[in-house]
Amino acid sequence: MEEARINERVALKIGYLGTNYHGFQIQPRVEVPTIEGELFKALKKLNIIEDRKAKAVNYSAVGRTDTGVHALAQVVSFDTSNLNVTPRMINSALPDDIWIFALAKPYSRFDARKDAISREYRYFLFLFDEFSDQNIALTRMREASKLLIGTHDFSNFSQLHDSDHETERYSAIREIKRIEVELGKRVIIIDIEASGFLRKMVRKIVSALCMVGSGVKDKKWIEALLKLQKKEGIEPAPAFGLVLKNVSYPGVEFVEDEYAKRRIKARLKKDLVFHASMAEVLEDII
Repeated sequence: MEEARINERVALKIGYLGTNYHGFQIQPRVEVPTIEGELFKALKKLNIIEDRKAKAVNYSAVGRTDTGVHALAQVVSFDTSNLNVTPRMINSALPDDIWIFALAKPYSRFDARKDAISREYRYFLFLFDEFSDQNIALTRMREASKLLIGTHDFSNFSQLHDSDHETERYSAIREIKRIEVELGKRVIIIDIEASGFLRKMVRKIVSALCMVGSGVKDKKWIEALLKLQKKEGIEPAPAFGLVLKNVSYPGVEFVEDEYAKRRIKARLKKDLVFHASMAEVLEDII
């Protein structure tokens, strides 16, 4: 008689550089590289899952980052009969710009998306010619950001799903718990925490705050958008500055793999040297 298969629930924390990918989620109609696609290939190759169909392994992911967006703490969960899964094992089958650094074995019905109580994004707004006076811009942005905290209809700060294959109507009401605007070395760092976000919501908020900071718009404009007194298509800030920084779950403990973290840091330092050098080259050329 065949032995009964034992399944356990696994949750992974994933980091990635989104530059070379068409977002996180697998694109069902088009063969393009995605983070999720690479993850499923690795899990299948290592016999961690037997079927690449999400429903077959009760798979869920906390968010669907857009093309070019990065992550430090994307979370996925799934069932597996492989009881010896480790981050370093999965990393061996992933591209260098995607990595697993922590693992949890939560309760059997844990859902990475539904059970998240907060999500935090960080945006790096590079300072070049946008603001003539950085201190004034920072003050304006901080004052405007306070208006966004709380529960609002963020229709003017999102791109709602309206394609043919996405017929579900989404509520645009969300609660922002915290926004912090700080000045870095050559960037303004904007941290936004909420229970959940709409599509392109963070990048549109960043664009709106940038317009207020530069003096093109003012706080009353933000208020009018929140109260739906006007409808305005805000161009989202570039994807390359956005990072999914953290996701919180009650009662779930992730164990970090220190070996995997050392390997990841060594790999990222090489990228840092390259891009920092290229930044100096481009600035010199300009």
